[in-house]
Amino acid sequence: MRTATLGAALTLTLTATTALTLALTAPAHADAGGQVLLASCTATMTGTYTSPLDPGSTNAQQPDSLPQTGTVTCVDDAGQPLVRGTVTRTADLPAAQCSGITYSDPSTTRIAWADGTTTTLTLDQATVIAVLGTASTTGTGTATPDSTKFTGDSIDAAVMTSGPGCGTAKGQTDVASTMVFTLAH
Repeated sequence: MRTATLGAALTLTLTATTALTLALTAPAHADAGGQVLLASCTATMTGTYTSPLDPGSTNAQQPDSLPQTGTVTCVDDAGQPLVRGTVTRTADLPAAQCSGITYSDPSTTRIAWADGTTTTLTLDQATVIAVLGTASTTGTGTATPDSTKFTGDSIDAAVMTSGPGCGTAKGQTDVASTMVFTLAH
């Protein structure tokens, strides 16, 4: 059997019977900073603020906590399913406003993957946009050293949160969030 690699992505194998095996593999893609993309993920979560936000349309800032749970799925660089799991995220908010997220929102996200491994992500907020009861934020972070999958890898994420109740007598309590993120090293 003879094997030859032509370029970074093409491997030819010839056997004694002259059968030809052709293997085409996609090389890993690196970003401008030299990081290699491992996974692109989407998490959908729901949660309830510990205290209603903006009851009676005051929209005063208040300390609050937002625990959320949901599911996460990830694909590889070629768009193929990679891993899935369940996610829990808690944001402790020193100055929450109704769907504004115009406060510092460092959060911890824990993922229990279907294969039994875990990842803990820390995310520092960088940019916030809030419009008509919907807020989005982007940020970067890392997978913590105690993670058993993606340990030490970097995260680049965007989170969008929305929910009813802003300006009502009851206030906003229940919200839904979508977090889209990439993991790279």
